[in-house]
Amino acid sequence: MSNVIKLPETGSLNTIEVEEAPSEFPIPHEGCYYGVAGRFAFDACLQSEADPIGVLIHLLTWAGAYFGNKAVLRLGDVEAPPRLFSVTASSAGGGKGTAAAPVRKLMQDYVNVQLRKMGLPLALYRDGPMSSGEGLAWAVRDPADTEDEDGNPTDKGITDKRLMILEEEFAAVLQAARREGNTVSAAIRRFWDTGNFSPLTKNNRVTVTDAHVCFVGHITYEELVKRLEQSEYATALASRILWICVRRPKIVAIPESIPVVKMLHYADAVAKAIQFSSDVNELTLSAQSLELWGTLALSLAKVNSPMSERSRVQVLRIACIFALLDCTDEVEPQHLRAATYIWDYCLGSVAYIFEGEQNEDEGKIIAALRKHGKLTTTQIRVNVFQQNIKSAAMNTLLKSLETQGRIKRSVKQRTDGRSGKPATFFELVRN
Repeated sequence: MSNVIKLPETGSLNTIEVEEAPSEFPIPHEGCYYGVAGRFAFDACLQSEADPIGVLIHLLTWAGAYFGNKAVLRLGDVEAPPRLFSVTASSAGGGKGTAAAPVRKLMQDYVNVQLRKMGLPLALYRDGPMSSGEGLAWAVRDPADTEDEDGNPTDKGITDKRLMILEEEFAAVLQAARREGNTVSAAIRRFWDTGNFSPLTKNNRVTVTDAHVCFVGHITYEELVKRLEQSEYATALASRILWICVRRPKIVAIPESIPVVKMLHYADAVAKAIQFSSDVNELTLSAQSLELWGTLALSLAKVNSPMSERSRVQVLRIACIFALLDCTDEVEPQHLRAATYIWDYCLGSVAYIFEGEQNEDEGKIIAALRKHGKLTTTQIRVNVFQQNIKSAAMNTLLKSLETQGRIKRSVKQRTDGRSGKPATFFELVRN
């Protein structure tokens, strides 16, 4: 008999075991689970190991892709289409794929069938990989600017430029983005902003206008921290993505799918919302939402945390999707509140993933200074991090500890008569 696997006693019927969330793991507000998307997320997880917040973000992103960019919310010169770039992060085997499965099944096996019956076109779908900007552009390209003998474009291009991508190896995307000459990062930024992309390549030129690309990526915490260096936390690419922590909330020995009757009900609701969105030219904030947004916008603008630069636009985009799922062209307060709760969870996820990693490194510095008293910058880099840290990242850590009042620096001039910079020492602040 195995010394690892514990065999249950005969007659045991306990097939579900709840797992506690790790310390400091973000907890989503119940207000995230608004409307048909929220109800689906809970139903999908009743007899599954999927995380409801992971299911929710997959469905919102996927539905947004089908809605297209015709229904746009405009506030002054700011445009908020129902277009999301989302990435779910977890430990290895933490449930990213499990959260995607029920949404993929709903959209591909049920919603698509319903849309065909209604005579409505389907959005494009790809599994990835998103390895280059040119590859992304090709999937939603314009007609070629060259013509054949009959005066027709040599390539007719793509007519319906709604594209949903499920990228289950997002670490590869980040790795590709760091290669010299790779345009995937630029393409992602352009597709999030306007949907227009025209890389200046010598051969096989492709132009894209008015595309509507959405994606959900999967990555582990370790890969994400490794690929996104600390100096890149607030880069233009990262701030366009909704970062979502997911986990396995429970162990389910005998998982079950949502019953067919319920899937048909949800598919009907989503298909009707997609049909509604195709007839909407513009979304507006209701009178009550305008009043609420006045307060929310000021609050969001004051948030000073990594990857929060586009907080107001992100909230508006999520709110648009909630409104369209309700088949209304007015964004109501409940849509804004649900979107804000989701954005708050995104900020909590960023703190858990990135600041937690930084706090661990800060702890290493504190421990070394407690042991040795004073250390120079070079000594910290060599003895604490074995030179496996970039200067910008280490300077960020040291400045953070100084700001917190935990360490102080001093400068000692050289006394050996040799030229060179004075030595900078760090030590603990004694209370």
